[in-house]
Amino acid sequence: MIKKLMIIFIALTLMFGLATGCAQPEAPEPTPEPEAPEPEEAVNGEIVVGSVMCLSGALGPMGEKIGKAVELAVEEINEAGGVNGKMIRLITEDDATESARSLEAVRKLVEVNGANFIVGPMTSGSVDTVGPFVSERQVLLISPSSTAEMLTGRDFRDYVFRTTVSDGFQGRIMAQLAVDEGVETAVIFTMDNTYGVGLGDVAQEALEEAGVEILANIKYDEKTLDYLSELAQIGNLAPDVVIHVGYNEDGKVVYRQALEAGLEDILWVAPDGIHGAGTLEDPSAAIFMEEAVIGTRPVGDTDADKYLEFVEKYEAAFGFSPDVFTDTAYDAMHLLALAMEEAGSEDPTEVREALLTVADAYEGASGTITLNEGGDRISGLYEVWEVVDGQNVQIKIIEVE
Repeated sequence: MIKKLMIIFIALTLMFGLATGCAQPEAPEPTPEPEAPEPEEAVNGEIVVGSVMCLSGALGPMGEKIGKAVELAVEEINEAGGVNGKMIRLITEDDATESARSLEAVRKLVEVNGANFIVGPMTSGSVDTVGPFVSERQVLLISPSSTAEMLTGRDFRDYVFRTTVSDGFQGRIMAQLAVDEGVETAVIFTMDNTYGVGLGDVAQEALEEAGVEILANIKYDEKTLDYLSELAQIGNLAPDVVIHVGYNEDGKVVYRQALEAGLEDILWVAPDGIHGAGTLEDPSAAIFMEEAVIGTRPVGDTDADKYLEFVEKYEAAFGFSPDVFTDTAYDAMHLLALAMEEAGSEDPTEVREALLTVADAYEGASGTITLNEGGDRISGLYEVWEVVDGQNVQIKIIEVE
């Protein structure tokens, strides 16, 4: 009997163990979704400001210097106690001189980093691309270098400002430089983007008004970096002047190949996008520019105390000289901080209204800045430059209003 009871007990134990082993485990409790991180401003009591710069791509050499000017301004603001008792946290993104990348960068700054204020982007095409997004989100944006005339009056300009002057000025100055040389025929040769086409169209209109015959309006893809066919067309047309709108990277290829094609006997007039060390890095391009090119660019009053102080601080901080649009970027950041102080708030809507107050005859590194209701700067200075011994040299200053 005892043996039978032991056998039954063992059998029951084995059956229970098998049943337990085959049973499905209970489903684990669902892991709760992590909460979205608080914007950085709320976490650490800082004001997050985004900076979108062309740190690579066609405007990489220029963008590096412009971005440094924003860094310098932020350092000065924080050393002076910050804004409304808070330090500024600057987060810089590279858009690689591409409009789509620029929108990605702006989205990241707004949606991930919690930025309500942005200095940049640099190019007119990028500003045109990100404008609707920042306007919808009521994010205040100040571009230091988007010069295209077509940006004036756009619907998104309620939250988009610029501390540089419009190409409506620059295109006419370029045309006038050509007219002053007595030209009778011209070719417009521009990048096929917002900046290039817009500036080229303004120059063409001004030339036509002056009685200059336009032989062709040639547009090119700045990313191909090979323009032999376009340059052959220019050579066959044999114009008195070429109005050329490009960037540093494509510009140095254009000028190297133009030298090879023997086009240095034609007058070439170029704008701010060509100016700077990036284009002159190529020795052949530098030779061609010295023989054939004059240009324009927005500039500050180089004799004014504010500009000289900026240059001194910039060179001390980074060990090299500032370049085109560094002064307007520096001013953009300081104006943004002043507007926050004026508003006593970091609400972009309130800061926008305050910006129009502080940007009324503001004396900055780039000269006197007054912004109108449409977000445009109403006056400024332009430098006429040429290349001498591999360096950009100022010929004269032209004031526009």
